[in-house]
Amino acid sequence: MMGTFYSEHSDILSMVREIPMNESSAREFASASFVLREGTSLGEARELNHGWYFPFRSTERLVGCNGVIVNKRNGKLFHLGSAFPPDRDLALYDRGYQFDVYDLAILRVRDRARTLSTLGELRLRIVEPTEEHGVVWKIPRELTDVELSRKLEQLPCTIPNVNLYFVAELLENARLAGWFTFDLREHMTSA
Repeated sequence: MMGTFYSEHSDILSMVREIPMNESSAREFASASFVLREGTSLGEARELNHGWYFPFRSTERLVGCNGVIVNKRNGKLFHLGSAFPPDRDLALYDRGYQFDVYDLAILRVRDRARTLSTLGELRLRIVEPTEEHGVVWKIPRELTDVELSRKLEQLPCTIPNVNLYFVAELLENARLAGWFTFDLREHMTSA
């Protein structure tokens, strides 16, 4: 799990949006983390470009979470996973990987073949609801090469509901190589 947002300080959030968040305010937000329980506390803060990172300190091994980042601009909490070292996740956070799920907008393509290859490696999925025997099934499937190629014919194109925790480096390599430009937006689920 790379980032779960949680805040019971919605009244404070509206005030924080205009004021840069300091360590003390960030610690207050981080203390609302659902991971904190008896025997768990916030460690020493580390300032990032876009947030404040607090590792979790615990008397027991915490599985699945290497700490929490508080976004400086909006106070949202982002819980780090534990599959990678925290430094990897912190660097990616400052590059815009600040959500659990993304809408990936492809803006320009310089190298179509490498772009398609990268998108294929991301194993992008789509859900097409189908009804069978009175039941609506929402089973995800991977986008095919043909579908990805068609999407690139109309730029910008957006691929919704993308999880990037395990594959963010693929996008970063493509960005550095200049194969295509993209924007990451938080995917908002409809209620």
